Amino acid sequence: MKEVLDKLYCSFDIEKFKLVDPCGVVYKLMNHTSEQLDIEIGALLVAMISWGSRKVIVPTALNMIENEMKWHPGRFIREELYEDSYSNARNNCVYRTLNVDTFKAICHNLQTEIQDYPTMEARLSNLNTKDAIEEICKWLSPAKIGTMNKSACKRVCMFMRWMVRHDSPDLHLWKTRDQRDLYAVMDTHVCQLTKELLGGKKPSWKTCEQLTGIFREWNPDDPLKYDIALMQYADTMSKNAQLNN
Repeated sequence: MKEVLDKLYCSFDIEKFKLVDPCGVVYKLMNHTSEQLDIEIGALLVAMISWGSRKVIVPTALNMIENEMKWHPGRFIREELYEDSYSNARNNCVYRTLNVDTFKAICHNLQTEIQDYPTMEARLSNLNTKDAIEEICKWLSPAKIGTMNKSACKRVCMFMRWMVRHDSPDLHLWKTRDQRDLYAVMDTHVCQLTKELLGGKKPSWKTCEQLTGIFREWNPDDPLKYDIALMQYADTMSKNAQLNN
C-alpha cells in the first residue's frame, strides 16, 4: 500500500484540490488578511464544520468567513462580534446539527482562551501536539467534536495538519511545531481504506495512533503526506466505482 500512496502523492493536483476542499476557504481568507490569529481562528472554525459533503461544507464555510466574520475571524472573536452573528439563520442553524447558540458558545470559549495571548500558537506553546489536540477539543466541546476517549478527533487533527505541515495544501503557519509529531486524520472511511493495515478496526484515538505509527515508519520526516495520498486514493476509488456502475 505504501507504494500506491507514494505514487498518488506524487501525482497530487494541489490547485484542483483547493477548489473543492474546505482548506481552499482558508486560502481565500489569506487573500484578505495576513494576521495570524485571523487565519488560525478561521481555519479552526472551518475545520470544525468539515463533516459531510464537501459540496455543502465549502459554501457554508465561505459564508461564515466572508459574510459573518467579514474576513477577520480574530476580530470577530476578540471583540465578541459573534454575539450578533447569524441573526437571519434559517431554523437557528449554522450547519447541520450545529445551531447558532452552540456556535456562539464555542466562540465564547475561544475568546476566553486567547484573551491573554496574541495567537492560538502562543496559547498552546507549552503543550505537546497530542495535548494541544486534546485542549482544542475541549474548546470546541459544545459542538460534540469528539474527545480522545471516544473518537479519533479527526477535525482537530486536520486543523493541526493545516497549521503545522510544511507542504501545500497545508499552510505551515505554526513554525514552533514539528510536522513529525502530527497525528493521522482518521474517520470510518479512512479505516475502510486502510483495513489491510489496521485489521478493520473502527475509528478511535488508539486506532489513530496505530495508523500514525505506520505513517511515521514509512516517512519519519513527513508522516502526514500519506493523509494527503489517502484522499487521492479515496477519490480514485470513488471514480472507479462510478465507472463500474
